[in-house]
Amino acid sequence: MSVIAAFLNALIVPVALILHYYGIVIIAAVILSWLEAFHVLNTYNRFVAAVCTTIHRLTDPYFNFFRKIIPPSGNIDFSPLIGLFALYFLQSFIPKVLAIMANAVS
Repeated sequence: MSVIAAFLNALIVPVALILHYYGIVIIAAVILSWLEAFHVLNTYNRFVAAVCTTIHRLTDPYFNFFRKIIPPSGNIDFSPLIGLFALYFLQSFIPKVLAIMANAVS
């Protein structure tokens, strides 16, 4: 097995984990947006504000990409849903591509 094949095989699990955890962050952002919209969260609390800011900073660039394609209609924003679909597609696609590339190189 070549070094490149070993490297590609070693990348499969971390990439899959990163995509999985980012999916969890997206779901948390959706739930957080609902809680903010219904005024369930006290965003004046420092800890809550820090968590909200962190999650928005992690997800807004990804959502903005999809908001350019399908802008929000009224109060409904479909970008998290489309982003989750795209992420789940990438979650199943990228590890397989890395495995195929590793087998082709070795």
